[in-house]
Amino acid sequence: MERRNRAAHLTLVAGLLACLSATGCVRSKVVVTSDPPGADVHMNDVHLGRTPVEMPFTWYWYYDFQAELDGHETSVTRERFRAPVWLWPPMDLVMEAMPFHVHDTKRVHFDLAPVSDLPAPEFAGS
Repeated sequence: MERRNRAAHLTLVAGLLACLSATGCVRSKVVVTSDPPGADVHMNDVHLGRTPVEMPFTWYWYYDFQAELDGHETSVTRERFRAPVWLWPPMDLVMEAMPFHVHDTKRVHFDLAPVSDLPAPEFAGS
């Protein structure tokens, strides 16, 4: 009888360990695009690369983005990444325990204006 209980306990522990090792996780990323493409992008002063570019992020908070492209005006924006409802407590614990990966993709797009070659207007009189 004792041997049977020990086998049942070992089976239960092995099953729990298997479940814990097979859990998924939340994978968050930002995808940055621009028109025209090929702009150098910085996120919180860290160079990400040229658009289109994607980068994982960890925290749902504010991020500062800057896009630069020769012949175009530099564009700067601040984006707030909000956590989806399914990542609010206590649902976040349930989602982390799911046996699949959950993806959350945020998108930032820049429409870059060409630099004007016209001189600034001069006003007569002071």
